[in-house]
Amino acid sequence: MQDFFALNLSALQKTSPNLAKRLQDVVPNTHYEVFLGDDVLNFNIIDTRDCAPIFVDSPLIQTNQKIVEFMPYAQYPYLYCFGLGNGVFYKVLLQNEYLKRVVVIEPELEILFIVLHLLDFSQEIAESRILFLDSQSTFQDVLLIFLQDTHTKIYSKLYNLHIFNAYYDRYATLSIEFNRYFIKALEHCVISVGNDSKDAITGIAHHIANLPKMLASPSLITLIKELRTKRANQKSTAVIVSTGPSLSKQLPLLKQYQDYLTIFCIDASLPILAKEGIKPDVVFSLERVDLTARFYEETPKPCHKDVIFAITTIVHKRLADALEGDCVQWSMRPFGYTYYFGFNDYGYIGVGMSAANMAYEMVVYSKFTRCILIGQDLAFAKDGSSHAKNAVYGEREIAPKQDSQKVLLPAYGGEGMVESTNVWKLFLEFYEADIAQTPYKLEVINATEGGARIQGTIEMPFAKALESIDTSTKKQPLILTPPPLELIESNMTKAREKTREFLAFAREKKAKIEEVFLEVAGLIEDLEANKNDLENFDFTKISAALEHIESIKEFFYDKAFTTCFNDAIQSYIVHQEMEIAKIVVRIAQDDIALKAKQIDLLYAHKYWLFSLAGGIDCVIEVAQKSFSQWE
Repeated sequence: MQDFFALNLSALQKTSPNLAKRLQDVVPNTHYEVFLGDDVLNFNIIDTRDCAPIFVDSPLIQTNQKIVEFMPYAQYPYLYCFGLGNGVFYKVLLQNEYLKRVVVIEPELEILFIVLHLLDFSQEIAESRILFLDSQSTFQDVLLIFLQDTHTKIYSKLYNLHIFNAYYDRYATLSIEFNRYFIKALEHCVISVGNDSKDAITGIAHHIANLPKMLASPSLITLIKELRTKRANQKSTAVIVSTGPSLSKQLPLLKQYQDYLTIFCIDASLPILAKEGIKPDVVFSLERVDLTARFYEETPKPCHKDVIFAITTIVHKRLADALEGDCVQWSMRPFGYTYYFGFNDYGYIGVGMSAANMAYEMVVYSKFTRCILIGQDLAFAKDGSSHAKNAVYGEREIAPKQDSQKVLLPAYGGEGMVESTNVWKLFLEFYEADIAQTPYKLEVINATEGGARIQGTIEMPFAKALESIDTSTKKQPLILTPPPLELIESNMTKAREKTREFLAFAREKKAKIEEVFLEVAGLIEDLEANKNDLENFDFTKISAALEHIESIKEFFYDKAFTTCFNDAIQSYIVHQEMEIAKIVVRIAQDDIALKAKQIDLLYAHKYWLFSLAGGIDCVIEVAQKSFSQWE
């Protein structure tokens, strides 16, 4: 038989380099032997530890039976399986053009090693149509699968982890663990989308309104260079100061060492630090709400001096006004509509959901090699408080939930559980993802000494973490300068052109969507009028309308469309698509079932089209209003 291992390994090295490396270290015939049948596809794999075969009967017969069992999933674009078997089933499965990707968890690396020698999966691996995980794969590996393909969440309600056959029952504990990973990752992706488009549309309005301010401010690149040169390259330790209940006990030490640390402070922590006489280097804000402005309004202006305020273009006008006259560095959240304007030199930051995530990104971009977290509880204290003493909105801004609604997370130190919230849990997952995906060696110390455990960090008391700080030389001041007037004016001209293009593009797409909506609405009226005589109804009209709907859905594969509108409309479109997906994958066995499916799809897409057009209309309205404020 031909050996395909080199081909498969080459493909894996590009898509799953860590798994490829583990496969190279496999010693053949350690626990498994291959028994070939009379057909190249009819081979069994025997576990020599207990003489258990993967297939108790003919592998070819059992594979054919499994193919029949999977017929109900013929129109599922995403499948998840535990157990590779001899791999033949998956080669057949991938011949289905509807199947975009199958994720296969193989707990025994040696089995995967054998299969990749005997079967050629190189093309499917290269195209990411098949993804392999093994027993060493983590939750972060699973989460990354869903983050890299945003369409998967649409089919989240169809998720099921299929166990390959009875041989894999011995790995029940591991399969349950991976099932938990998948559910957690899907929940993360769906919750991240949100269920209200108001925030995203508000973000577009604020972004366009704040563009002139951003173009007149120092760029993110400038700030990163200043931090890298004067701090990271000088072996400074970054400290990210959050507002959890544990912060209060860390403040005396922070004050003592403030001249020797690079202090990254989230907006809510600024007034707390100011009361203690601690001056941060950089303060971060990324939210849209006006209430965030209070953190700056209630901090005396002298405390703003020599502080850099790193804020994003989606913040509220009230917040911007509170920082009038201060050193403000504007940047953009990495949303589609911010990329559209093309001002890449001003930088993108804030991929996570909190200012603490944003601060961690700055640590990474600046190439610090050591980072300490304090006040990052992400949980209630034992006394029920949610925030540190002197927090602007109070120590009990958030109240603990009733027992039935409690969210429990592993505690700092690994002993027991602590009570959290769904939002804090989401923040935690983003934080852990950020840490796991850090592209270089960064020592992240969680010196919170309370709250929830953060995977990927070293838990250490704040005092111990500060023992190695060099106190012989004070840190250098950070100095930013705005861009020259000529560049500001040139960029403003470009911004006006891009905004006009944005509005014209939005109106064009809205008109096309409305045209198809009117067609669908008219057909539904006809169906209602002829519901007692559907046999004589012209179903070719429904087929044509469904094709027109598909042409609208093609917008979501158009980079320009998704760049401009995805952030604003995805919250309600994704939730509708999750329900529509149940209809899409339904197998129509005969003409009656096919017609019923077509009618269901038509009805489901009436509101889908209506809300899509309405969402774009809202974007047009707020963008036009913000643009008009420039003059």
